Amino acid sequence: MKRVLLTGATGFVGSRLVQAYKNCWQLDAPNREQLDLTNRAQIHEYVTQSMPELVIHTAAISNTQYCEAHPLDSFLLNVQLPERLAKECEAIGAKLVFFSSDQVYNGTRTAGPLPEDALLAPITVYGRHKLQAEQRVLELCPDAVCLRATWMYDFERPNLKNNTGFWGNLQAVLQQKQTLQLAVREHRGITWVMQVVQAMEQMTQLPGGVYNMGARNPLNTYATGLMCLERMGAEESAMALLQPDTERWPQFERNLSMDTDKLKRACGVDFGDTVDSFAACLTAWNKEKGGTEL
Repeated sequence: MKRVLLTGATGFVGSRLVQAYKNCWQLDAPNREQLDLTNRAQIHEYVTQSMPELVIHTAAISNTQYCEAHPLDSFLLNVQLPERLAKECEAIGAKLVFFSSDQVYNGTRTAGPLPEDALLAPITVYGRHKLQAEQRVLELCPDAVCLRATWMYDFERPNLKNNTGFWGNLQAVLQQKQTLQLAVREHRGITWVMQVVQAMEQMTQLPGGVYNMGARNPLNTYATGLMCLERMGAEESAMALLQPDTERWPQFERNLSMDTDKLKRACGVDFGDTVDSFAACLTAWNKEKGGTEL
């Protein structure tokens, strides 16, 4: 079995990777007590003793508001940590797969879908730090794979870190528990995380470089919400609770929509579009909850 070191094993993506691959890989998934990711010496000792063939780095501070308020914390965990892991991987000949973010495109004024080589000028601390991390990782470890992930979600699962996000927001609308505003002047892909988990084995085989990863989306965020509510069978009363927000991003449209052709060409992984990804999540949820199949 392949020896794999996974960081962020108790997090949203990491906990699902553990569940999916614990019987397929010789998986080393240390918690915070077992491996302090802020301790350079401890990281070096841990990696050199475990000698993984593959390191999947999902750990990060992903709360963008926290990063804005605490830029030093963000720099330490979102830039210096992947840089350290890249050094360790290069030293022992391990493959590194690093989870970056579509937030590197936040501030790009080009209409989408955006390719990996688009001109970037992130306007948030988190976006800037993810871009810096990509650059440092690839300078130190050219065979590393940097995956620019979209916004991801899942329905609640026992014993895993949950982040219902887009799914949970629309479920609340469907149940007529809240009014939700979604931006008209925003374009971004939104992906059911289990599709990413299921494709991880293929993506670990990618050649080194940066790859846009996730569901495509030709729609703005408000239109995406309407389409997904329709897939959920929403009645007019629920649809009316979803309101267009025309005031966000007044200076220029926020475009995080990514061109994912490079990923598909390199390893055959294609997540489809955002509405189809949502429909796949809905089918799985109905099956698990004993509901009616689509």
